[in-house]
Amino acid sequence: MAEDGGDRRYDLIVIGAGGAGSIVAGEANNRGARVALIERWRVGGTCLNVGCDPTKTLVRSAQILHQARHAARFGITVPEAAPDWPAVIGRVERVIDAIRGGDGDRNIRESGVFLYKGTGRFVSPHEVEVNGETLWGEKIVIATGAAEVIPPIEGLREAGYITNVEAVALPELPRSLTIIGGGVIGCEFAQIFTRFGVDVTILGSADRLLPREDEAVVLPLQDVLRREGVSIQMGCRVDQVERRDGLLCVSGWRDGERAEHCATETILVAAGRKPSLDALDLAAAGVVATDRGIVVDDRLMTNVPHIAAVGDATGLYPFTHIADYQARIAEANLMGGGPTQYADYRAVPWTIFTDPELARVGLTEEQARDEGYDVKCATVQVRDLARAITAGETDGVVKLVSDRATGQLLGGHILSANAGEMLPEVVLAMRAKLGVVAIADAIHSYPTLSEGVFWAAFELAKPEMAAIQAARGHQAAYREVPEDL
Repeated sequence: MAEDGGDRRYDLIVIGAGGAGSIVAGEANNRGARVALIERWRVGGTCLNVGCDPTKTLVRSAQILHQARHAARFGITVPEAAPDWPAVIGRVERVIDAIRGGDGDRNIRESGVFLYKGTGRFVSPHEVEVNGETLWGEKIVIATGAAEVIPPIEGLREAGYITNVEAVALPELPRSLTIIGGGVIGCEFAQIFTRFGVDVTILGSADRLLPREDEAVVLPLQDVLRREGVSIQMGCRVDQVERRDGLLCVSGWRDGERAEHCATETILVAAGRKPSLDALDLAAAGVVATDRGIVVDDRLMTNVPHIAAVGDATGLYPFTHIADYQARIAEANLMGGGPTQYADYRAVPWTIFTDPELARVGLTEEQARDEGYDVKCATVQVRDLARAITAGETDGVVKLVSDRATGQLLGGHILSANAGEMLPEVVLAMRAKLGVVAIADAIHSYPTLSEGVFWAAFELAKPEMAAIQAARGHQAAYREVPEDL
């Protein structure tokens, strides 16, 4: 187990042991560098402990419960399907432990990295204080992640609320839940808790859920959530919460008028996240940051030559896979001694783990038009895919956005079961600048959901062909699929 022996000088100091920081520290340690890693909370950060991994574990449990309750349409009889919430939470904990690999702190120390548990604060460009000790680093990486944004709503703190941190480990299910925020976190938790029998209301400030996503995939997702029982109220500006008769009464403005939005047992705040920078004292290091995050160039370097920043601390893309990507680039540039590496964000994918999933890469149709492209789009309804019909998962749409003149792919948007697994070929085509022809000319297995991407690309790549629908053959002529199929 690594012991510093009183020597507080390091080749590299990493502040933050989440997904990004752990990778930087591990890669540098593998090169033989002397590395200090500072973490004030849990190794693994938000994604492992209270974000991506536990949330997706809950998504899966809720999906199994939902399937069991609707098994009759597949000719399967399930006498009774009911949630055992403590058992569900128990599995979440076991999953996290399995992904972490046991004791995270011990794993870090046994790898040879010097782990300091506490809050890191700059005292100079090369010095970081933690728990009253001052560490000196030749190179430093900031990987402090992000924290929940709590809006200034009158009475909210006094009434009490939860965030995703508490939501993944609630000791018992509430009878009712109001979610403030119609973004990714709000949508995922709304469906999870609705499927577990909670009366869920979403209060969103925009005119629809997920306002940054293409409406071609968002509107059908809204329909799914409403069909499952989620109450969705958009255009809401919540400004007051008060406790009355044992419930939390939420009020504010809607469509320019004062409104009592709802009364609920529990409030989940899902109003976004912001970089965690306040405790760092960046001014002492001379590092420039804005309200969005630490300013970095495409090498992930700050304005201070020996200090890099990665992950959510940069405010660029709030995704674990981007944190991983940035971490490897920053570590190589600081510690590798090889050719300079540069971040390329031309094809950044992400997935929202509702059921069906919403996966996206590149520009929406509206964004592409705003950027001046002569846009051509093609959409394929998931209900027209044989695999979707056989699986009984027909909700959704595949939409590709391209440049009419060049056939270049500009974006891909998929709402479907397993959408996250359908997206990578679009990402690869965009990354390699292959265009729609590359997908349309590739053979796709039948029957698979990937045919949705193929047919959308086909319609973009083969505009000269008459009777495109006829060319799709058996894929084109399905009637309305019965709900009980």
